[in-house]
Amino acid sequence: MTDHVKFAAAAALLSLVLLSSAPVAVAEQEPAEAETTPAAVVVGINGHYRVGRPTAIRLAESTRSAMESDGGSRSEFTLETLDGDGVRVRYGTYPTADSEPIELGYVVPGSEAAPLQIQRTTEAGTEVVVQTRFPAAGRPDRGPSMIPAGMPWIVSVGDPLGVDQIGASNVLLDKAAHIAVTRIESADRLPFQSLGYDGVDMVMVNATGVPVLEAMTGEQSDALVSWLRRGGHLFVTLGEATERTLQAAPWLESLLPVEDVTLSRYDPAAFETFTSSQTPLDVFQGIKLPRREGRVLISGRTTRRVSAVLGADYVIGLGHITVVTADLDRPRFAQWPERLDLIKQVVGELLEEQTGERDSRTGSTSFSDLAGQMRGVLDQFVIKPRFSFSVVSVVVMLLIALIGPLDYLLINRVWGKPLLGWVTFPLMAILLSVFLVIQAAPKTVADAADTESAGGDSTGAASPTSALLRANQFQVTDIDLVNGAGRGFAWCSLYSHDPVRVDLRYGAREALAPLEPKSSGQPGSTASRSFVFPMGYPGREFGGIQLAGENTVFEAYSVAPSKIDQEVGRGVKTELNGLTIAPRSSKSIAARCSFTADTDRAVAVIRRPGSELLRGALVNPLPYDILDGVLIYGNWVYLLPTRVPAGSSVAELSELRQKNFRWRLTRQQSADQSTTVTTPWSPSDFSDAKRVAEMILFHRAAGGELYTGLGHHVLGDLDLSDLLVEDRCLLMGRTEQPLFELDVKETMDDSAGFIQPGGRVLSMVRVVVPVRSTRLN
Repeated sequence: MTDHVKFAAAAALLSLVLLSSAPVAVAEQEPAEAETTPAAVVVGINGHYRVGRPTAIRLAESTRSAMESDGGSRSEFTLETLDGDGVRVRYGTYPTADSEPIELGYVVPGSEAAPLQIQRTTEAGTEVVVQTRFPAAGRPDRGPSMIPAGMPWIVSVGDPLGVDQIGASNVLLDKAAHIAVTRIESADRLPFQSLGYDGVDMVMVNATGVPVLEAMTGEQSDALVSWLRRGGHLFVTLGEATERTLQAAPWLESLLPVEDVTLSRYDPAAFETFTSSQTPLDVFQGIKLPRREGRVLISGRTTRRVSAVLGADYVIGLGHITVVTADLDRPRFAQWPERLDLIKQVVGELLEEQTGERDSRTGSTSFSDLAGQMRGVLDQFVIKPRFSFSVVSVVVMLLIALIGPLDYLLINRVWGKPLLGWVTFPLMAILLSVFLVIQAAPKTVADAADTESAGGDSTGAASPTSALLRANQFQVTDIDLVNGAGRGFAWCSLYSHDPVRVDLRYGAREALAPLEPKSSGQPGSTASRSFVFPMGYPGREFGGIQLAGENTVFEAYSVAPSKIDQEVGRGVKTELNGLTIAPRSSKSIAARCSFTADTDRAVAVIRRPGSELLRGALVNPLPYDILDGVLIYGNWVYLLPTRVPAGSSVAELSELRQKNFRWRLTRQQSADQSTTVTTPWSPSDFSDAKRVAEMILFHRAAGGELYTGLGHHVLGDLDLSDLLVEDRCLLMGRTEQPLFELDVKETMDDSAGFIQPGGRVLSMVRVVVPVRSTRLN
């Protein structure tokens, strides 16, 4: 009984000690866990952002005022968040601003409601300015929110024209809309770099947004134009307020193929017929659009019965502008019941309401997007062990023999000391385990094929650990020789057999240097820029699961901008430093690059009048060979020779073999004279990297989600199906050497330098070539 009393007393004393020490521990952790209000920082565009996309970070006006009062406007900032694996990432300011730090930089949030910390470094030291979280998923129409990958995102500079009500039901049900619309009421909420528009599907501009257009700075205008030229979509209404709109945005006038800004009075019958409306419209005024340029969407007449174009779509670089010759934000159109139907039909499938039937077809795989399948392709590594499977089988049989009959005969029969087995058994197990671990390591000498596909020799000495690194890469380079836009996307999966900590950098090779002009004054033609970031996040798009929180096992790594190389002309670059890779695992890294292409290299292709057939010669305008090249025009594809050398020409296009482009993408063949057979898409097939790449590059042309059963939201900006128009064709093929270099350096070895790891590299290139019509000789 005495022992029980002593034990109870000791337990009570221990509880009192723990309770008394608990407040002290909380007090010590309180400064690290203290969070500022979310209103202290503005993320993305007006609080809206996407996971896995570069997101602009700017301080709120109140926070900036408090910093200026402390004399910290010239401070250096560091932005910290978590990547898709839960590892802390520190981003440097990109780009470095010399003036007031309205926009600090760009980060890539790895999950919904990821933590965000902003640190400021001054002469007095380093302090945490903001410690908060990204907004969670919710109602974008009610404030800051994370926008899911499958939800279209539209930025409205002016009246949203009812687009924000698509999919929303009546007020009683309180059903959210299917489309996220970010309405801009202040110009300082717009990005200062084109990276800030990454993830935006369309930008709407109308007369209501003229005050915002007038307040935009030159950097903001260049960012919007650069995003448009490199794959963006702009929707513009030009009616009676055209003159005010173009005065507020002169860059818009330079993009449109309009020579004279004149207004005409139009008969509304064209809009009524286009939407099958029973509600009459009044006569309205609008800009006069050219009839022989762009893709005509709506044809009508003026009040003088002269044929006119009321809606058209113009290709600008790698993007396009949709123009409607009416101020749809005016009361006469706002009260018209079919205004939203008109916008839906003009814009296309972007504004179509999604149903739950499409999501049910992706249940056979763990991912729902083409990016998940490409990630599976890049994660296929060929590891060659030191010994074959037969040697391993012999070792396993030897282990069984040693711990069985031989151990029993030697210990019990010959030596007669059974207790000795307690020493011999663990000794044999340890020795064989060490042998098996050593033989499990792959060969340190990289394959010649891997070294050749990596595209060059190493720039430094490779350590034994870094020699085992493998990087499977998928690269796409798009070059527009009509408007001079260029962009690049590189995605690698870096595998390490042993635990390693590396520095990584992506950069354009010297093969891109001849494609860039020495100087250019076009709007949006800024210097070359690249941005390296961790690729992938938990969710249905990549097939991952949602992580609980921070991964404290790995140390934080940084994404920092490097200095501008004025001699090479590559512009701003970013490097990834201190990345830790676990043993026998991989890390997914991507890079986006933008540059200006030299339009002097453009060589027009001739089209037969009144047909989709091409004739004449085709010259390779690139300074490197094109392998397995094809020329795509409309729905026809011309199969080029296996190798087209740099600067050489194909004599006659009409003599080349032609195929239906959609049939080629879907592997459709004629079974007999009346039926065709289409090869079904297999999302679980990770063996054919080239076919997955072709589907990513032309998903809509192949039938989209109806054919693959997968969405195309993560890498949807790489789809150039909208450029298959009458006055342009696409030259597509592979390059023998990758156009972007991946250099890796092991930081734990001071003597190691940057090397180019081996692995499979698929480098695709697409060139937009102008097409002109001439009479036959």
